[in-house]
Amino acid sequence: MKVRDVMSRPVITEDEDVSVTIVSEDMELSGIGCVVITKEDKPTGIITDRDIAIKICATKRRASEVKAKEMMSSPLVTIKPGVSVEEAGELLAENNIRRLPVMENDKLVGIISVRNILTKAPKHIKKFYPEE
Repeated sequence: MKVRDVMSRPVITEDEDVSVTIVSEDMELSGIGCVVITKEDKPTGIITDRDIAIKICATKRRASEVKAKEMMSSPLVTIKPGVSVEEAGELLAENNIRRLPVMENDKLVGIISVRNILTKAPKHIKKFYPEE
């Protein structure tokens, strides 16, 4: 099974200069847990709902005063759609992340998450959670 078989699309993106308030509104309206951040329409980072919850509370700043580029995780770890789901799981585990933007010909075409793998291809994630 390949990444293209389980990835989610479309991917919600925002420019690096928007406020974190806009990013969180995107997540709420779309029912998603992350937004890919772009600069000049090229993916450069990612912000997750967890990033917002932890980083805004820790800095005691208002989300409306924080730009996406200040909070995004970067550099962006990406994967190609033709890679196996097992390799995607390995890349997620190696980088201790939960989501991978999917890039093809320098274009963002989807996103694959641990949840995608668990719900659509659970056998590929078992080795990361050994049985007791």
